[in-house]
Amino acid sequence: MNAPILRHCTFAAVCGLLLAGVSAPARAEATYGYNDAGTGTVTATARVNLSVRVPKLILLRVGSTDTTVDTLTWTATASIPPVPTVAANGSSTPVNWDGTAPSFAFGTQPGALAVYAWTNAGTATINCALSAWLPGTGPGPTGADFSVTASGTLPHPGANLGACTSTAFPSNVVATGTWAYTLTGTPTAWAAGNHTATLTYTATGI
Repeated sequence: MNAPILRHCTFAAVCGLLLAGVSAPARAEATYGYNDAGTGTVTATARVNLSVRVPKLILLRVGSTDTTVDTLTWTATASIPPVPTVAANGSSTPVNWDGTAPSFAFGTQPGALAVYAWTNAGTATINCALSAWLPGTGPGPTGADFSVTASGTLPHPGANLGACTSTAFPSNVVATGTWAYTLTGTPTAWAAGNHTATLTYTATGI
């Protein structure tokens, strides 16, 4: 049966590989039972190992899907005393100011973000990290000025963005909920300008 293969073999090593592939059957366990008296019970056993490999997967979504990064925006409005006078754009605008420091208030807070996480890892955690603030000139808000209220089964990793801490969430079920961000602090102590930072969430499965 192997003659056609042998006739076309040029190198001994190649021929050996070909013959091994043709003639060597897959090996499996084999046993036998025997009783030369031809009576009683005999048994033979053979074992097959079963192996199921499940990849480890982790998913995290905060806000919008795919590559969209949501931006939460707070705009402070200035009020000039003594009678609350909301400042308007312009220059040299008359005002009845009594010399008391103005105040700043934030209007409507941004809407809550929908959050989702899933993993089949044995232990799952989520954490967060806040980047340095830009433009970085003069004082501005800090992570501790942003509190986060979580609802649902996916906890926020810390009560505020200045206290991020690794927090566990359940495995093999979809953890979901909403995170609502509230900005407090003292804007009168912050430099004018657009202060920006990036908040990164990291889900980890071990």
